[in-house]
Amino acid sequence: MLTFLSAALLVYGSMHFYALSKVWMAFPHSYSLGLALILTGTLLTFSPLLVWFLERQSWHRATTATAWVSYTWMGYLFLFLCIGLLFDLGHALVTLLRFHWPLSHMMTLGAASLLALILLAYGIVAARQIQVEEINITTPKLATGQVTIAQISDLHLGVMLGDEFLERVIARLRDMRPDILVATGDIVDGQGDDLDALVRHFQSYAPPLGAYAVTGNHEHYAGLEKSLQFLRHAGFELLRDESVNVGGIVLTGVDDPAATPAGQHARFDARPARASVNKDEFIVLLKHQPVVDSDTLFDLQLSGHTHGGQIFPFVYLTRLAYRVHTGLTELADGRWLYVSRGTGTWGPPIRLFAAPEITLITIKSSGK
Repeated sequence: MLTFLSAALLVYGSMHFYALSKVWMAFPHSYSLGLALILTGTLLTFSPLLVWFLERQSWHRATTATAWVSYTWMGYLFLFLCIGLLFDLGHALVTLLRFHWPLSHMMTLGAASLLALILLAYGIVAARQIQVEEINITTPKLATGQVTIAQISDLHLGVMLGDEFLERVIARLRDMRPDILVATGDIVDGQGDDLDALVRHFQSYAPPLGAYAVTGNHEHYAGLEKSLQFLRHAGFELLRDESVNVGGIVLTGVDDPAATPAGQHARFDARPARASVNKDEFIVLLKHQPVVDSDTLFDLQLSGHTHGGQIFPFVYLTRLAYRVHTGLTELADGRWLYVSRGTGTWGPPIRLFAAPEITLITIKSSGK
């Protein structure tokens, strides 16, 4: 954890150094400006640790306000960095071709700042526009009729996403009217100091055939037992290497193999769940990370975790890391993998070209 924290602060500090060096180059140099930039950069770099400290003190309002400022700035800084690097690339190419670069340091700073602000505003609005993605799968393994499943993933309920956000999610679920609700991990966040108040939103909604959930990595970060208790009180049946027959299909769930604090044990071996099903049944596997295990028996795997990149161009990093795209993919052996973009946000409260979603999966019988 110390190594990860040190690396994260180094990267975040470097981002601030880049941005504030642009400010330094755009204005007349002075001792007071240099000191102000150093103090500002230091405070902003360590602001996520301040959020963590306030959350540990159970100062909910101060934590919420600080988190919104800190993580909104984080999103803005990332956008500024991307745009600034594009300007730098353009400047380098123009210089290489021996042309004159028309923008001064002040003009470049102003343009990058304004464009980042516009994208930030767009991203904040886009993060609130929950889309319903519909997929249809036909199978002879379902005896008759059809069954519908609503998938939510990566809500990250906690300091920044609470009552208003969850009420919109539940309202969309009511409109969709699925037979089954599944949650594929990261329903709670590692910074969640007021989760109990959110239980009532889930309790006000009950799908006909039940609600089922698996853990994600953030359930472990928030404290595994605390997260499991919240999910149970919210009305979810937890599938931890377990299977259940419902609506003519089999739901199987496995724990996320997240780094787990001492004394807690993630269960992510699917063999116990496999033992209770057979290949003649249509099996839906709930697994937080979109990693396909060739030894696990399933027809459709529902996953999340990647957020679809959340903020462009992170999508290319998630594709590189997991070698999968968001949405529905038919695997080489005929099975299906669906990777949700997720419903909430983590860190910066924005989404850029990766709209939040709730997925409605309709599994139909191919028989008459």
